[in-house]
Amino acid sequence: MGKDKTRVEKAMDLALERLDYIIDHRTAPDFVEVTGRMGGDTIKYRIYNDGSIYER
Repeated sequence: MGKDKTRVEKAMDLALERLDYIIDHRTAPDFVEVTGRMGGDTIKYRIYNDGSIYER
């Protein structure tokens, strides 16, 4: 459980570099999907375990 929590926290920290704030997140085995707001828009990022980030 601790390993997964650390993975989620790192993903959320990466997402906060691009977002104003985080609304929600969900986990999958190979990525963490983070939903947040930036400049009035809702944006969803997938942060993969290798550190790559993709906007959805």
